[in-house]
Amino acid sequence: MDKSTAGHTIYQRILRVSVLGILVAMVLATGAGLWISLDQEREARDRTLTAAVQASADALALAGPAHAQAAADYVERTAHSLAAIDLVAVYDLDGIPKAYYDATTGESDAGTLPPLDDDLLARLQEAQTPLLDDAQAPAGADYCAYTAVRGTDGTVNGYVMAGMYLRSIRQTIQRTLIVFLSIGLAALGVGTLLSLQLARRIKDDLLGYEPDAFRDLFLRRMELLDALDEGLLAIDRDSRVLYLNRAAAELLSLDKGSAVGQPLAAVYPQSTIPRVMVSGQPEYNFSLESFKHVRILTDRMPIRRNGQIVGAVAIFRNRTEVANLARELTGVQHIVEAMRAYTHEFMNKLHVILGLLQLGEAKQAEEYVLQLTQTRAVSVRRISQQIAEPSVAALLIGKSCRAAELGVRLTLTPESRLRADNDFLPADSIITILGNLIENAFDALADAPADILHEVTVSLCESDHGLILSVDDNGPGMEEAMRARLFHRGATTKGTGHGTGLFLVKRAVDTYGGEIRVESTKGVGSSFIVTFRPAQDGPAGG
Repeated sequence: MDKSTAGHTIYQRILRVSVLGILVAMVLATGAGLWISLDQEREARDRTLTAAVQASADALALAGPAHAQAAADYVERTAHSLAAIDLVAVYDLDGIPKAYYDATTGESDAGTLPPLDDDLLARLQEAQTPLLDDAQAPAGADYCAYTAVRGTDGTVNGYVMAGMYLRSIRQTIQRTLIVFLSIGLAALGVGTLLSLQLARRIKDDLLGYEPDAFRDLFLRRMELLDALDEGLLAIDRDSRVLYLNRAAAELLSLDKGSAVGQPLAAVYPQSTIPRVMVSGQPEYNFSLESFKHVRILTDRMPIRRNGQIVGAVAIFRNRTEVANLARELTGVQHIVEAMRAYTHEFMNKLHVILGLLQLGEAKQAEEYVLQLTQTRAVSVRRISQQIAEPSVAALLIGKSCRAAELGVRLTLTPESRLRADNDFLPADSIITILGNLIENAFDALADAPADILHEVTVSLCESDHGLILSVDDNGPGMEEAMRARLFHRGATTKGTGHGTGLFLVKRAVDTYGGEIRVESTKGVGSSFIVTFRPAQDGPAGG
């Protein structure tokens, strides 16, 4: 469905439903209010009529018997003074009208009124309060009240009537109805404006889609995300799990249903995802071993909305098989590099042997060959015995040959030990750390005085308490300013194109929760010590 069409449709639907709801509410409220108002008006009308006739009766009783003109004058003044009363009449003891005044028409001829019937007279004589009765109402009058004029001794001396025309009642109803309709129309206008604003807001929130189409789109995307082999984990700014797909739940051994909505620290305490919300920088291709023998490559990036960081998302890719293959290929690569270094080194040795033979020093040439063979065999055998991880051993053999070419003595400390499958970090990360630290030491020795023996000492010590990697050199050392920015990308003294190796070392160390310490003294040398300790709650998190 076209988004603009969908947006227009939902706009109309919300407006139509809102207006219909307002109309229904207005009709119900107006009907109820009108009924209550009219009922109150009726009660007020009854009170007004009864009060008027009673007041008139009391006044006539106090004045005593009056002649016809005095009664007429009194009736006219009463009709004019009471705005809610349309007509007033006074009857004698036999119910014959003696005085009459119609405030609406100005009629004052009492002869136009019929006398009161006997039934009404009997009821008035017995009643102590005014009576409401329409049976004897004058022509056109709709509502009348009657009462007896009693003397001080309680005897009835006459009767008084006050009435209202039907048009007055209709005017009251019309006035009340107009008020309620005005209020209802005003409410309808305000409600329509609010409905328009609500429709626009919902339209914007749904990105212009219909609710049903938006729901289907959302469900399809959820199904698609669950079908991915890559794991997805999203958190909000409070580090609560917003979303976890099937692959991420399997890779991290989490229960998808119970993990969503929980703090990340509660369901995955080793995770370092929240730090990208602090730094504001994405982190790509971080390698980690989240659980035993499960290698994961992860990307983490902050989520921004209107320029503000509102959460973070992590992508997990299972790279166990690829990591194993890379591990094998890395070992082969370093073996090839070692063989290439051997080739260069032995070409030089062969030239020495050839020169000895040409000089007729066969005995010395034989001793030289035996010495070289024994020294190299011992070096390779010792590295292989101490370092059980083949790719790391191949790296050290290759670096020893590289050191020989550079005139550097590379030494592996006797106490060095590394198992083939350690619990602290994968072999490729060890290779990244050691390889770059050794090369950094070689570069440092290039600036060392030529009259001293150039040495690099490597140590790998693994135990139940942790893993320590160290590389020491006797180069010229570093300035304090250089040490402060040593692990920044591009930090180097070798010129453009360098300065990446130590940055990669630092990133690998941070990924697996290690620590790196640098000790350097001018004129003495430098030491890089990397320490990894056992995780308290499990393996390093992503």
